[in-house]
Amino acid sequence: MITEVVAGTLRAAPRGLCVLAVDGLSLEVAESAFGHAYIRPLRSTFPSTSTTAWLTAVTGTDPGVHGAVGMVYRAPGADRVTHLVTGDTHAFGDRRAPGDALLHARPTLFDHAVASGRPALAIGAELERLTGPWVDALLHGARIVPSPAATGPLAVDPVSVAERTVREVGAVLLRAYDAPPLVWAYVNLDDHIHRCGYDARLREALLLLDTAAARWADAGWSVLAHADHGQVEVTPDPALAAAWARLDAPAHCRMPGGGAGRVRWLHPHPGHEETVADALRDTLGDHALVLTPDELHARGLLPATPVVRARIGEVVALATSPHFPVPDPTVTWEHGSVSDGETLVPLAAWNPAPQPALH
Repeated sequence: MITEVVAGTLRAAPRGLCVLAVDGLSLEVAESAFGHAYIRPLRSTFPSTSTTAWLTAVTGTDPGVHGAVGMVYRAPGADRVTHLVTGDTHAFGDRRAPGDALLHARPTLFDHAVASGRPALAIGAELERLTGPWVDALLHGARIVPSPAATGPLAVDPVSVAERTVREVGAVLLRAYDAPPLVWAYVNLDDHIHRCGYDARLREALLLLDTAAARWADAGWSVLAHADHGQVEVTPDPALAAAWARLDAPAHCRMPGGGAGRVRWLHPHPGHEETVADALRDTLGDHALVLTPDELHARGLLPATPVVRARIGEVVALATSPHFPVPDPTVTWEHGSVSDGETLVPLAAWNPAPQPALH
Protein backbone atom coordinates (compact mmCIF):
# COMPACT_ATOMS: atom_id res chain seq x y z
CA MET A 1 0.00 0.00 0.00
CA ILE A 2 1.29 3.46 -0.88
CA THR A 3 0.12 4.69 2.53
CA GLU A 4 2.65 2.36 4.18
CA VAL A 5 5.42 3.59 1.90
CA VAL A 6 4.60 7.22 2.66
CA ALA A 7 4.37 6.58 6.40
CA GLY A 8 7.63 4.63 6.50
CA THR A 9 9.49 7.19 4.41
CA LEU A 10 8.18 10.08 6.50
CA ARG A 11 9.28 8.41 9.74
CA ALA A 12 12.81 7.98 8.35
CA ALA A 13 13.08 11.38 6.59
CA PRO A 14 15.28 13.69 8.69
CA ARG A 15 14.13 16.85 6.94
CA GLY A 16 10.71 15.84 5.64
CA LEU A 17 8.93 14.15 2.75
CA CYS A 18 7.59 15.60 -0.50
CA VAL A 19 5.09 13.47 -2.45
CA LEU A 20 4.30 14.36 -6.07
CA ALA A 21 0.87 12.93 -6.93
CA VAL A 22 1.12 12.84 -10.73
CA ASP A 23 -2.24 12.30 -12.40
CA GLY A 24 -2.29 10.12 -15.52
CA LEU A 25 1.35 8.95 -15.65
CA SER A 26 2.05 5.42 -16.87
CA LEU A 27 4.95 3.31 -15.64
CA GLU A 28 6.56 3.05 -19.07
CA VAL A 29 6.67 6.82 -19.59
CA ALA A 30 7.90 7.50 -16.07
CA GLU A 31 10.75 5.05 -16.52
CA SER A 32 11.90 6.91 -19.61
CA ALA A 33 11.61 10.39 -18.09
CA PHE A 34 12.59 10.20 -14.41
CA GLY A 35 16.28 9.65 -14.97
CA HIS A 36 17.35 10.60 -11.42
CA ALA A 37 14.83 8.36 -9.63
CA TYR A 38 14.62 4.79 -8.44
CA ILE A 39 11.31 3.42 -9.78
CA ARG A 40 9.15 0.49 -8.71
CA PRO A 41 5.88 -0.57 -10.37
CA LEU A 42 2.51 -0.17 -8.71
CA ARG A 43 -0.84 -1.56 -9.87
CA SER A 44 -3.76 0.85 -9.99
CA THR A 45 -7.24 0.23 -8.67
CA PHE A 46 -10.28 -0.99 -10.56
CA PRO A 47 -11.68 1.09 -12.09
CA SER A 48 -8.35 2.68 -13.02
CA THR A 49 -9.60 6.22 -12.56
CA SER A 50 -8.67 9.20 -10.41
CA THR A 51 -11.57 9.28 -7.96
CA THR A 52 -11.05 5.64 -7.04
CA ALA A 53 -7.25 5.47 -7.16
CA TRP A 54 -6.39 8.68 -5.29
CA LEU A 55 -8.80 7.94 -2.47
CA THR A 56 -7.34 4.44 -2.15
CA ALA A 57 -3.82 5.91 -2.19
CA VAL A 58 -4.42 8.33 0.69
CA THR A 59 -6.60 6.06 2.87
CA GLY A 60 -5.14 2.61 2.23
CA THR A 61 -8.67 1.22 1.75
CA ASP A 62 -10.19 -0.18 -1.42
CA PRO A 63 -13.44 0.83 -3.18
CA GLY A 64 -15.27 -1.91 -1.32
CA VAL A 65 -14.72 0.17 1.80
CA HIS A 66 -14.59 3.84 0.77
CA GLY A 67 -17.24 3.51 -1.94
CA ALA A 68 -15.70 5.62 -4.74
CA VAL A 69 -16.35 2.98 -7.41
CA GLY A 70 -15.79 5.26 -10.39
CA MET A 71 -16.43 8.75 -11.62
CA VAL A 72 -20.21 8.47 -12.15
CA TYR A 73 -22.33 6.14 -10.03
CA ARG A 74 -25.47 5.97 -7.91
CA ALA A 75 -25.70 6.72 -4.23
CA PRO A 76 -27.38 3.83 -2.36
CA GLY A 77 -31.14 4.13 -2.70
CA ALA A 78 -30.99 6.83 -5.38
CA ASP A 79 -32.90 6.72 -8.66
CA ARG A 80 -30.20 8.68 -10.44
CA VAL A 81 -26.42 8.74 -10.86
CA THR A 82 -24.04 11.45 -9.68
CA HIS A 83 -20.71 12.69 -10.99
CA LEU A 84 -18.54 12.39 -7.90
CA VAL A 85 -16.36 15.45 -8.61
CA THR A 86 -18.82 17.93 -10.13
CA GLY A 87 -21.94 16.83 -8.25
CA ASP A 88 -23.98 16.79 -11.49
CA THR A 89 -26.84 14.26 -11.41
CA HIS A 90 -28.54 12.38 -14.24
CA ALA A 91 -31.86 10.53 -14.23
CA PHE A 92 -34.50 9.31 -16.65
CA GLY A 93 -37.41 11.66 -16.09
CA ASP A 94 -38.07 13.95 -13.15
CA ARG A 95 -37.12 11.66 -10.25
CA ARG A 96 -35.52 12.97 -7.10
CA ALA A 97 -34.80 10.14 -4.62
CA PRO A 98 -31.45 11.44 -3.27
CA GLY A 99 -29.99 8.24 -1.84
CA ASP A 100 -27.39 7.88 0.89
CA ALA A 101 -23.77 8.98 0.99
CA LEU A 102 -21.73 8.66 -2.20
CA LEU A 103 -18.67 7.50 -0.24
CA HIS A 104 -17.43 6.72 3.24
CA ALA A 105 -14.62 8.89 4.59
CA ARG A 106 -11.64 7.11 6.14
CA PRO A 107 -8.52 8.43 7.92
CA THR A 108 -5.94 9.67 5.43
CA LEU A 109 -2.16 9.73 5.36
CA PHE A 110 -2.53 13.42 6.31
CA ASP A 111 -4.52 12.48 9.42
CA HIS A 112 -1.86 9.96 10.39
CA ALA A 113 0.97 12.45 9.85
CA VAL A 114 -0.70 15.07 12.04
CA ALA A 115 -1.46 12.46 14.72
CA SER A 116 2.27 11.66 14.84
CA GLY A 117 3.18 15.32 15.30
CA ARG A 118 4.12 16.06 11.69
CA PRO A 119 2.69 18.96 9.69
CA ALA A 120 0.72 17.82 6.63
CA LEU A 121 0.38 20.23 3.72
CA ALA A 122 -1.38 19.81 0.37
CA ILE A 123 -0.64 21.78 -2.79
CA GLY A 124 -2.73 21.77 -5.96
CA ALA A 125 -4.74 24.58 -7.47
CA GLU A 126 -7.03 22.11 -9.28
CA LEU A 127 -8.07 20.42 -6.03
CA GLU A 128 -8.27 23.71 -4.18
CA ARG A 129 -11.09 24.80 -6.48
CA LEU A 130 -13.18 21.69 -5.87
CA THR A 131 -15.95 21.30 -3.30
CA GLY A 132 -17.89 18.24 -2.29
CA PRO A 133 -17.45 14.91 -0.54
CA TRP A 134 -14.64 13.50 -2.70
CA VAL A 135 -12.11 16.29 -2.28
CA ASP A 136 -13.06 16.62 1.41
CA ALA A 137 -12.34 12.91 1.92
CA LEU A 138 -9.17 13.04 -0.17
CA LEU A 139 -7.53 15.95 1.66
CA HIS A 140 -8.92 15.34 5.14
CA GLY A 141 -6.34 16.32 7.75
CA ALA A 142 -4.18 18.35 5.36
CA ARG A 143 -3.57 22.07 5.52
CA ILE A 144 -4.21 23.46 2.05
CA VAL A 145 -1.47 25.77 0.76
CA PRO A 146 -3.29 28.48 -1.26
CA SER A 147 -2.18 28.79 -4.87
CA PRO A 148 -2.38 32.09 -6.77
CA ALA A 149 -3.42 30.04 -9.79
CA ALA A 150 -6.60 28.87 -8.08
CA THR A 151 -8.37 32.21 -8.65
CA GLY A 152 -8.02 32.34 -12.45
CA PRO A 153 -8.15 30.05 -15.49
CA LEU A 154 -6.00 26.98 -14.93
CA ALA A 155 -3.45 26.00 -17.55
CA VAL A 156 -3.58 22.44 -18.84
CA ASP A 157 -0.29 22.77 -20.71
CA PRO A 158 1.90 20.22 -18.90
CA VAL A 159 5.02 22.38 -18.84
CA SER A 160 3.05 25.21 -17.23
CA VAL A 161 1.59 22.77 -14.69
CA ALA A 162 5.06 21.40 -13.87
CA GLU A 163 6.58 24.87 -13.57
CA ARG A 164 3.81 25.97 -11.21
CA THR A 165 4.22 22.82 -9.13
CA VAL A 166 7.97 23.23 -8.85
CA ARG A 167 7.59 26.88 -7.89
CA GLU A 168 4.92 26.29 -5.25
CA VAL A 169 6.49 23.17 -3.75
CA GLY A 170 9.89 24.87 -3.68
CA ALA A 171 8.46 27.78 -1.71
CA VAL A 172 6.90 25.43 0.84
CA LEU A 173 10.12 23.47 1.26
CA LEU A 174 11.99 26.67 2.15
CA ARG A 175 9.84 27.25 5.24
CA ALA A 176 10.91 26.34 8.76
CA TYR A 177 9.06 23.52 10.52
CA ASP A 178 9.00 22.28 14.10
CA ALA A 179 8.95 18.68 12.84
CA PRO A 180 9.70 17.08 9.46
CA PRO A 181 6.57 17.73 7.36
CA LEU A 182 4.63 15.79 4.77
CA VAL A 183 4.25 17.97 1.66
CA TRP A 184 1.86 16.45 -0.89
CA ALA A 185 1.45 18.08 -4.31
CA TYR A 186 -1.15 17.21 -6.94
CA VAL A 187 0.24 17.44 -10.49
CA ASN A 188 -2.51 17.43 -13.12
CA LEU A 189 -1.01 16.07 -16.33
CA ASP A 190 -4.14 14.02 -17.01
CA ASP A 191 -6.12 16.69 -18.90
CA HIS A 192 -3.31 17.14 -21.42
CA ILE A 193 -2.76 13.41 -21.88
CA HIS A 194 -6.45 12.86 -22.66
CA ARG A 195 -6.09 15.17 -25.68
CA CYS A 196 -2.46 14.77 -26.76
CA GLY A 197 -1.08 11.60 -25.21
CA TYR A 198 2.47 11.29 -23.93
CA ASP A 199 3.88 13.81 -26.39
CA ALA A 200 7.08 15.87 -26.33
CA ARG A 201 5.47 18.60 -24.26
CA LEU A 202 4.42 16.08 -21.61
CA ARG A 203 7.90 14.59 -21.48
CA GLU A 204 9.41 18.05 -21.08
CA ALA A 205 7.18 18.56 -18.05
CA LEU A 206 8.34 15.27 -16.53
CA LEU A 207 11.98 16.26 -16.99
CA LEU A 208 11.26 19.48 -15.08
CA LEU A 209 9.76 17.47 -12.22
CA ASP A 210 12.66 15.01 -12.22
CA THR A 211 15.24 17.81 -12.11
CA ALA A 212 13.44 19.60 -9.28
CA ALA A 213 12.96 16.39 -7.29
CA ALA A 214 16.66 15.59 -7.58
CA ARG A 215 17.51 19.11 -6.41
CA TRP A 216 15.22 18.80 -3.38
CA ALA A 217 16.72 15.42 -2.58
CA ASP A 218 20.22 16.92 -2.73
CA ALA A 219 19.04 19.49 -0.19
CA GLY A 220 18.09 16.70 2.24
CA TRP A 221 14.42 16.09 1.45
CA SER A 222 13.02 12.65 0.73
CA VAL A 223 10.95 12.83 -2.44
CA LEU A 224 8.43 10.33 -3.80
CA ALA A 225 6.20 10.45 -6.86
CA HIS A 226 3.41 8.10 -7.84
CA ALA A 227 0.44 8.07 -10.17
CA ASP A 228 -3.19 7.02 -10.05
CA HIS A 229 -3.44 5.43 -13.51
CA GLY A 230 -1.95 5.52 -16.98
CA GLN A 231 -3.71 6.07 -20.29
CA VAL A 232 -4.02 4.24 -23.61
CA GLU A 233 -4.81 5.52 -27.07
CA VAL A 234 -8.45 5.24 -28.15
CA THR A 235 -10.44 5.64 -31.37
CA PRO A 236 -14.11 5.41 -30.30
CA ASP A 237 -16.42 3.89 -32.90
CA PRO A 238 -19.56 6.04 -33.46
CA ALA A 239 -21.60 2.96 -34.31
CA LEU A 240 -20.72 1.34 -30.99
CA ALA A 241 -21.51 4.60 -29.18
CA ALA A 242 -24.94 4.71 -30.80
CA ALA A 243 -25.57 1.08 -29.88
CA TRP A 244 -24.62 1.80 -26.25
CA ALA A 245 -27.00 4.76 -26.18
CA ARG A 246 -29.87 2.57 -27.37
CA LEU A 247 -29.38 0.25 -24.40
CA ASP A 248 -28.63 3.05 -21.92
CA ALA A 249 -32.22 4.29 -22.16
CA PRO A 250 -35.51 4.12 -20.21
CA ALA A 251 -36.77 1.21 -22.30
CA HIS A 252 -34.04 -1.00 -20.84
CA CYS A 253 -32.67 0.71 -17.72
CA ARG A 254 -34.11 2.35 -14.62
CA MET A 255 -31.48 5.14 -14.56
CA PRO A 256 -28.56 6.27 -16.75
CA GLY A 257 -25.38 4.24 -16.72
CA GLY A 258 -22.25 5.06 -14.79
CA GLY A 259 -18.58 4.21 -14.75
CA ALA A 260 -15.26 5.73 -15.63
CA GLY A 261 -13.93 6.07 -19.16
CA ARG A 262 -13.13 2.56 -20.43
CA VAL A 263 -15.28 0.88 -17.77
CA ARG A 264 -19.01 1.54 -17.94
CA TRP A 265 -22.09 -0.08 -16.47
CA LEU A 266 -25.84 -0.19 -16.92
CA HIS A 267 -28.73 -0.39 -14.44
CA PRO A 268 -31.30 -2.69 -16.13
CA HIS A 269 -34.89 -2.88 -14.94
CA PRO A 270 -35.32 -5.67 -12.36
CA GLY A 271 -35.56 -9.06 -14.03
CA HIS A 272 -33.97 -7.84 -17.28
CA GLU A 273 -30.31 -8.07 -16.25
CA GLU A 274 -29.47 -11.12 -18.38
CA THR A 275 -31.33 -9.77 -21.40
CA VAL A 276 -29.43 -6.48 -21.27
CA ALA A 277 -26.11 -8.24 -20.65
CA ASP A 278 -26.64 -10.52 -23.65
CA ALA A 279 -27.60 -7.58 -25.84
CA LEU A 280 -24.51 -5.68 -24.74
CA ARG A 281 -22.26 -8.67 -25.47
CA ASP A 282 -23.76 -8.98 -28.95
CA THR A 283 -23.37 -5.25 -29.53
CA LEU A 284 -19.79 -4.79 -28.31
CA GLY A 285 -18.38 -8.16 -29.39
CA ASP A 286 -14.61 -8.28 -29.06
CA HIS A 287 -14.44 -4.64 -28.00
CA ALA A 288 -15.49 -5.34 -24.40
CA LEU A 289 -15.76 -7.93 -21.67
CA VAL A 290 -19.24 -7.85 -20.13
CA LEU A 291 -19.42 -9.01 -16.51
CA THR A 292 -21.63 -8.93 -13.42
CA PRO A 293 -20.48 -7.58 -10.04
CA ASP A 294 -20.07 -11.18 -8.86
CA GLU A 295 -17.78 -11.91 -11.81
CA LEU A 296 -15.75 -8.77 -11.07
CA HIS A 297 -15.33 -10.11 -7.55
CA ALA A 298 -14.32 -13.56 -8.75
CA ARG A 299 -11.64 -12.03 -10.98
CA GLY A 300 -10.25 -10.03 -8.06
CA LEU A 301 -11.12 -6.70 -9.66
CA LEU A 302 -13.74 -5.24 -7.34
CA PRO A 303 -15.00 -6.78 -4.09
CA ALA A 304 -18.74 -7.41 -4.16
CA THR A 305 -19.32 -5.78 -0.77
CA PRO A 306 -22.65 -4.16 0.09
CA VAL A 307 -20.92 -0.80 -0.47
CA VAL A 308 -20.07 -1.75 -4.06
CA ARG A 309 -23.37 -3.50 -4.85
CA ALA A 310 -25.35 -0.45 -3.80
CA ARG A 311 -23.42 1.80 -6.20
CA ILE A 312 -22.42 -0.14 -9.31
CA GLY A 313 -24.67 -1.34 -12.13
CA GLU A 314 -25.67 -4.97 -12.62
CA VAL A 315 -24.09 -5.13 -16.09
CA VAL A 316 -20.47 -3.94 -16.41
CA ALA A 317 -18.45 -3.51 -19.63
CA LEU A 318 -14.64 -3.44 -19.57
CA ALA A 319 -12.94 -2.10 -22.70
CA THR A 320 -10.73 -4.58 -24.55
CA SER A 321 -10.12 -2.55 -27.72
CA PRO A 322 -9.49 1.10 -28.67
CA HIS A 323 -12.94 1.27 -30.27
CA PHE A 324 -14.89 0.88 -27.01
CA PRO A 325 -17.60 3.60 -26.68
CA VAL A 326 -16.11 5.89 -24.02
CA PRO A 327 -18.36 8.62 -22.54
CA ASP A 328 -16.37 11.47 -24.15
CA PRO A 329 -15.80 10.62 -27.82
CA THR A 330 -13.51 13.64 -28.30
CA VAL A 331 -10.64 12.20 -26.22
CA THR A 332 -7.76 10.43 -27.94
CA TRP A 333 -6.39 8.78 -24.78
CA GLU A 334 -8.46 7.29 -21.97
CA HIS A 335 -8.36 4.95 -18.96
CA GLY A 336 -10.54 2.97 -16.57
CA SER A 337 -10.09 -0.62 -17.74
CA VAL A 338 -7.50 -3.28 -16.90
CA SER A 339 -4.74 -3.11 -19.55
CA ASP A 340 -1.17 -2.63 -18.37
CA GLY A 341 -1.08 0.80 -19.99
CA GLU A 342 -3.92 1.91 -17.74
CA THR A 343 -3.03 0.09 -14.54
CA LEU A 344 0.78 -0.06 -14.28
CA VAL A 345 2.00 3.15 -12.66
CA PRO A 346 5.27 4.28 -11.08
CA LEU A 347 6.43 4.73 -7.54
CA ALA A 348 9.53 6.90 -7.96
CA ALA A 349 11.94 7.85 -5.18
CA TRP A 350 14.70 10.41 -4.99
CA ASN A 351 17.00 10.19 -1.94
CA PRO A 352 14.86 7.29 -0.70
CA ALA A 353 14.80 6.25 2.92
CA PRO A 354 14.23 2.54 3.71
CA GLN A 355 10.67 1.62 2.77
CA PRO A 356 8.36 -1.26 3.69
CA ALA A 357 7.54 -3.83 1.03
CA LEU A 358 4.54 -3.16 -1.17
CA HIS A 359 1.49 -5.33 -0.66
